[in-house]
Amino acid sequence: MIRTKTRLQYANGYLDLGMVDDAEAELDAIAEEDQSGYDALSLRVRLYSERKDWNRMEATSRELVALDDETAYGWVNLAYALRELERIDEAKEIATKGLARQPKEAVLWFNLACYCSLLGEVEDASTHLDRAIELEKSFESSAVDDPDLENLWAWIKSKE
Repeated sequence: MIRTKTRLQYANGYLDLGMVDDAEAELDAIAEEDQSGYDALSLRVRLYSERKDWNRMEATSRELVALDDETAYGWVNLAYALRELERIDEAKEIATKGLARQPKEAVLWFNLACYCSLLGEVEDASTHLDRAIELEKSFESSAVDDPDLENLWAWIKSKE
């Protein structure tokens, strides 16, 4: 019998290679008592993201947050799944809750900026983007091409 840790490694490797069906088969073969563990759920979130199965990604991310609300991964992915489901208000709320737990998580600040921009809350978006860049400089270049920030860029141009 293959141990859970080994199956998780296999599933992760398959996901790295884009072999989503093989990854899912490994995850499905994990012992029942380990199916709801943090590592197994985290890989399922990644699998559902690869498949663009936003409903399952949302549900599984909620499980992750319930298991460990101090880790940013669940919050980030839950908010992202909601954004992809076009539930932007909820995505913003989740990102805000995640930041209450992880105030130095740059990706949550960046995503919150995106959600605010999508909602037309451009001044808040600007503030959140500045905070993301302050924490992680690479978000400066990411922001330029992110379509979720178009409202923010239009607002900045209008002020010039």
